[in-house]
Amino acid sequence: MNGFVYDHFYNPSPKDITTHIHDCYELYYYISGDLTYYIEGQAYQLKPHDIIITNRRELHRIVFHSKEPYERRFIHFKPEFASSFLQGETFNPFYYLEHRKLGFFNRIDGKEVLAGNISELWDRIEELSREDTPENHFMIKLLFLQMLIEINKIYSRNKDIVTVPAGNNEKIVDILEYINHHLDEKISLDLLEDKFYMSKFYLSHIFKKSTGFTINEYITYKRIIKAQELLKKKVPVLEVAYAVGFSDYSNFYKAFKRIVGCSPKDYAK
Repeated sequence: MNGFVYDHFYNPSPKDITTHIHDCYELYYYISGDLTYYIEGQAYQLKPHDIIITNRRELHRIVFHSKEPYERRFIHFKPEFASSFLQGETFNPFYYLEHRKLGFFNRIDGKEVLAGNISELWDRIEELSREDTPENHFMIKLLFLQMLIEINKIYSRNKDIVTVPAGNNEKIVDILEYINHHLDEKISLDLLEDKFYMSKFYLSHIFKKSTGFTINEYITYKRIIKAQELLKKKVPVLEVAYAVGFSDYSNFYKAFKRIVGCSPKDYAK
């Protein structure tokens, strides 16, 4: 279906999932596995039936701590998938997904998932996805909207949904915010060392330990995400490269193609 992908995955011997982003929203339903789910500055320890929500701007990765079998379900979707049902409506089922602070309130507790019958809706979507018919497409869309409504109810009554701070180090959150607000500028370890009063070696260590990303990896990915946004607005490719902090086009081109999978010019078409 256009704008909607469903998958159920089991791996008896999982390997770490490297840093990545999606060009859509993701609902991730955790079933089993010995892992930590890193999103921006947060490290989430999951329990069965927990749901993780990420948007198009949130870097995330999964680190496995043992070879315990791994199972999960996910839905990738774009808002356009349900837009035909929302014309003229004042209710926005994507409100909380779009207005969360990056890396915060990504996890919905499994108890809430079960209490809101979200797991049953998920089961029904999985069942319908096995047969590709127009009737099933329509039913999946209705069930998915019902799921989003239930998720919005959970968010609206639980403004303090539990997250695990980045290694309990508030300074990491400050560093992440600084990086995200200065992507158009030169950001170096020396600069961060001076600004946040810690050695660059210790800073690099706690950043990786807390977020799962190296500092350079994080900065590069965030710059490419910003570049994608500008290219969609038809900003010229060369202007985009400098606007997101690259000093030359060659480095921008290589980073963009490595992360996105195509050249900036092809992406802008």
